[in-house]
Amino acid sequence: MALPNLIIAGVNKAGTTSLFSYLALHPEIGASRIKETCYFLPLRYGEPMAPLKEYAAQFEDTSGERYIMESTPGYFYGGKPVAQAIKKTLDDTHIILMLREPVGRLLSFYRFKKTMLELTADLSLESYLEHCRKMTEEELSQRENNIWFGIEGGRYANYLEPWFEVFGERLKVVFFDELRTDTPKLLQEICRWLKIDESVYDEISLGVENKTVQFRNRTLQRIALWVNDKGERFFRSSPEVKRVLRRWYQSMNTAQRREIISDEQKAHAKDLFLKSNRQLNNILTERGYTNLPAWLEQNPDKHG
Repeated sequence: MALPNLIIAGVNKAGTTSLFSYLALHPEIGASRIKETCYFLPLRYGEPMAPLKEYAAQFEDTSGERYIMESTPGYFYGGKPVAQAIKKTLDDTHIILMLREPVGRLLSFYRFKKTMLELTADLSLESYLEHCRKMTEEELSQRENNIWFGIEGGRYANYLEPWFEVFGERLKVVFFDELRTDTPKLLQEICRWLKIDESVYDEISLGVENKTVQFRNRTLQRIALWVNDKGERFFRSSPEVKRVLRRWYQSMNTAQRREIISDEQKAHAKDLFLKSNRQLNNILTERGYTNLPAWLEQNPDKHG
């Protein structure tokens, strides 16, 4: 029974789809049939997991690679229960967490939920943030309220410590900033951590996966989402086909004007994460992380 020993466990809208696709190109890494198996995700909501054989079925296409990988970014927010279940079930597992500047992640999450037709197209950012702020911790722990996780999902310090406690040196935190500015360098850094050949990424064509765009027609978008869901396994094995279809679809159904987010709105959103960013800076610094992205370096807690 093949089971994963490499999991991208977070976070949503931080480039995990691209990272998964890039790592799956490595000959020493086998990937799950679909990116997000969500096997351990029920524990985040206090629900039971499916039988292990259903999880193993996602890796039947692998062929003895050194690492077998899946990516379910929602795992991160499940905290200790999810981390401990992964450790107990898989034991010798490496965990990657990719973090993104929280305001950028918030805006991407907000737009993504509109793209997925989970939020109405006319819901303003102000109204969305107001609803998010009203949600209690108990309400946010319920699966059906995930659409209102935009603010809480960027407060990484609330969730990170249990992952370090459970996985220690087998946990690696990376940043969306690195993926965006120098993708090959980040991939080679991960390869060194995994002790596999980094030269694979010296010269390789890499594209952006799962970029959020706004659409014109909701009916066409609903059909496109259905096709993407049902065809994920095929598209994983034929990425060029997906790129061609995606370019065609976006040329036909992408809105010409994106919703404009003002500098004032961004500044207000930034204030929502100042405390968490200071805490995150401290956590990572204490763990030996250096060269943190600017959005963390600007928020050190000088007073502990």
